[in-house]
Amino acid sequence: MFEQAVLVSEALRKSAPQMQGILHMAMKGCPHCGTRQMIAEPALGTCAECGDQLKVIEE
Repeated sequence: MFEQAVLVSEALRKSAPQMQGILHMAMKGCPHCGTRQMIAEPALGTCAECGDQLKVIEE
């Protein structure tokens, strides 16, 4: 979790000069049990709770 916060902070710092709107986190989650996580790597992976394949959550 801490590593994700560091990645987000660094991304915000680097993009600050170009910012023109609101930054929305890219989220992934499990359709079966409803867990949600921030996307921080190329592979979505599997749910730690139930083992189902994680999907991109569009909001």
